[in-house]
Amino acid sequence: MSLYLGSNKFKEVYLGSNKIKEVYLGSNKVYEAVDPYNPLNLPPNTVRVVTPNNQPPSRGPGWVATYETATLVPGTTNVYDVYKSGTDFTKLLNYSNIVEVLGANTTGITNMEMMFLGCTELTSIPLFDTSKVTNMDSMFQYCRNVQSGALAFYQQASSQSTPPNSHYKTFEDCGINTTTGAAELAQIPSDWK
Repeated sequence: MSLYLGSNKFKEVYLGSNKIKEVYLGSNKVYEAVDPYNPLNLPPNTVRVVTPNNQPPSRGPGWVATYETATLVPGTTNVYDVYKSGTDFTKLLNYSNIVEVLGANTTGITNMEMMFLGCTELTSIPLFDTSKVTNMDSMFQYCRNVQSGALAFYQQASSQSTPPNSHYKTFEDCGINTTTGAAELAQIPSDWK
């Protein structure tokens, strides 16, 4: 759904200082706000990932993942919604076979320690809500094939109103096997890697 004024498409709509989530013309919805940290409109505590060979996130060496379910997204191949209840995503997908994170709904999650540690085939990192996270230690450590997203993720997490107070080795070796990933890693301060 989109709302236009002439040829200008609205990204956000306000009434005074209140952000409008939906606009209707009669019974037809003409505008729906998109959450920049959850553009896929995933349910709470869900991370959408891509895996190879239509297999759910696998157990690799050292794997101690803590997710409760991995459900194939209807009508897709290799795309799974990974769910875990609670606010602790420690080791959620560490050492798994994921190649891409498409999005996440992590509102309220407080711990992302080692969440993607050792995901050596991961190629990109999207933005997702980290506003409540206090611990990001080793979150993307050894994700050596990341091509994009690490720098933007660092910038978003470090500039939020309450940045995580623990970020030891969050990006250690993240992207070092790719030209663009290594360039992003070089721009992340050493206390995050």
